[in-house]
Amino acid sequence: MKTSRIHRRAVFTGGMLLFANPATAQTPPCRPPRVLFVCPAGTVKSAIARETLRRGAAQRGLAVQVQSRGIHPEDHLSPALVVQLGADGINPRSEPVQPLTAGDISGNDLIIAFDEAAQAPGLGSARVWEIPSWNISYAAAKSALAVQVDALLDELRARPCRR
Repeated sequence: MKTSRIHRRAVFTGGMLLFANPATAQTPPCRPPRVLFVCPAGTVKSAIARETLRRGAAQRGLAVQVQSRGIHPEDHLSPALVVQLGADGINPRSEPVQPLTAGDISGNDLIIAFDEAAQAPGLGSARVWEIPSWNISYAAAKSALAVQVDALLDELRARPCRR
């Protein structure tokens, strides 16, 4: 009696024996969703949201690409705000501020705009997040952003895989 060797991988799942050819069983990885935050100056709300989303995604083991932009880049970080953010482990200056471009708008899956940035050309379909001023009311801004970022992370985790 002759036996033949099977050149396929067998997997037993839920009462069924499945065969897969290892050469064709590889599927490309999911592309991380791309999120863009935009605020008028690009140095406060969008940059803080960028860093907060990155930190939350890392804590959840979620891959996401995050950028921030300003309509008219200008440094609006007060020294007191920099100290408060630093105490919370947030550095909005970890990347240089950049102006919003048409390529930024077309190259992202989700765009979130703050304040009057939502009225900028090309941002008509952006989500608008209402966050209090970080320079005036740090605790309120931090709390409001945490709620929005947590909901966004839940949404991103539930999104279907895009290749």
